[in-house]
Amino acid sequence: MKCSACEARLQAYLDGDVSPGDARAMEAHLKECAACQTLAESLRAVEVRLEGLSGIQPRPDFTVSVMSAVAALPAPKPARIRARWFLAYIAAAWALLIWLTAARVINWQHAFATVATEMGKVAAAGSAFADIGMRLHVSTFAAGAFGVEMLVIAVGALALRRYLPRLSGWIAGAQTI
Repeated sequence: MKCSACEARLQAYLDGDVSPGDARAMEAHLKECAACQTLAESLRAVEVRLEGLSGIQPRPDFTVSVMSAVAALPAPKPARIRARWFLAYIAAAWALLIWLTAARVINWQHAFATVATEMGKVAAAGSAFADIGMRLHVSTFAAGAFGVEMLVIAVGALALRRYLPRLSGWIAGAQTI
């Protein structure tokens, strides 16, 4: 037996958690190897010291004192949502989107074609996704997540398709009938 194998199993040997054959091999190695014998003696000494320690018991009123200290702490302040910055961000994003549409920088037909292509790719990958879910025994979760993803994509595409042409015409000054 090599020293590395002996060191790896030494604690299990001292605890009596090795097979009889391994125990005989360990005993034979410990008789021949002074380094492993010293390590075994050190481990035994640590165990003797640990057994000699007395347990620590908390005071009888420990829980009450900790809970009263927690109760004395100030209540955390609720998170402040900076609505002004958020609304300004949303307004700026929509203004940029409207300007890009009016300037014909964004080609919505191409964007919808790209979305349709990506949805086709997602649909093609759906069977592989479901297969992985079945193999991992999370088919319900996988199907639910896939369904939610597809629903969000579909609702977003329908909303953009329905409202953006009107918005584009309104920005350009066209009258809608």
